[in-house]
Amino acid sequence: MAVDVKPLTHWVIYKGYKVRFTERGAGRAAGVLTTPEGAQITFIYDAGECMVTLPGERIRINQHGWELEHIRD
Repeated sequence: MAVDVKPLTHWVIYKGYKVRFTERGAGRAAGVLTTPEGAQITFIYDAGECMVTLPGERIRINQHGWELEHIRD
């Protein structure tokens, strides 16, 4: 069963990003985000934790895609 990416999709829309998935499995998705400026950022999304992992930081989101916490690595 594939991961529910609805919260991630809301977050992507709020940020104005485009998303391309490279992996979707049970509880996890990964891929590349493209910013409005054209920069590409790899990501991993953990649906159980509602955590988006980007290079150098992790962002916890809620079920509506709103950012709750930023954790710098």
